[in-house]
Amino acid sequence: MFVPKRDRGPEPRLPIANLTEDRYIFAPAKLRELAAKLPSRVVFEPGAGDARLRVLNNEGFTWHGFDLEARDDLLCWDLINPCPVEEKAGAVMLLDVIEHCPSPGLALKHISAAMLPDARLILTTPNPRWSASRLHNLVFGWPSGFTHLDLNQNHHVFVAWPHILERLLNYAGLEVEEYVTLDGKSRLFRHRLSFARVLIELLDKSACGMSFAFVARKTSNLRAVQK
Repeated sequence: MFVPKRDRGPEPRLPIANLTEDRYIFAPAKLRELAAKLPSRVVFEPGAGDARLRVLNNEGFTWHGFDLEARDDLLCWDLINPCPVEEKAGAVMLLDVIEHCPSPGLALKHISAAMLPDARLILTTPNPRWSASRLHNLVFGWPSGFTHLDLNQNHHVFVAWPHILERLLNYAGLEVEEYVTLDGKSRLFRHRLSFARVLIELLDKSACGMSFAFVARKTSNLRAVQK
């Protein structure tokens, strides 16, 4: 009996590297690497938290931090509304923030509007394709990091599948230039189900690392974004 081949669509984008760094090491290092290409050295960081990357001010950048509530030198920006400052950024760091956004497409639209042409967005988020997350999904029915507990305690409301996140970035006038995973590969005998995790990661580079990062360039005017 002839069974037609199922059309699975285009081949998924794979990360160009599996890095051991976490977001707070990767993002400033990438910013320094890109410095000569940026249209300005003004850096916005929505969801700046403890503002640890304020130290970029000592490296020739002008860092502006934002959070849900204004405090100290952080301004209020919830990403549901446009950026509260008129100045445009040469780079934006969005580090483990997008998964907290109830309207991620709208948030990316507002971030893009706050960026200069050719500015870069450095975005990190939990990796739902991580090997441990896949096994968690197999057993419990949802990816790790996006359980009911994460919803209630961490407000993780958006699962950032890489292909969907890339499409939302495109809608916002941003083009992905780089895709890497962060936080390192699994190791045998270091984790529960370590053999299964290592095997999955050998078969699929996107399964390596608890988080992943996109570097995207602002390329065009905004397209329509569904809220």
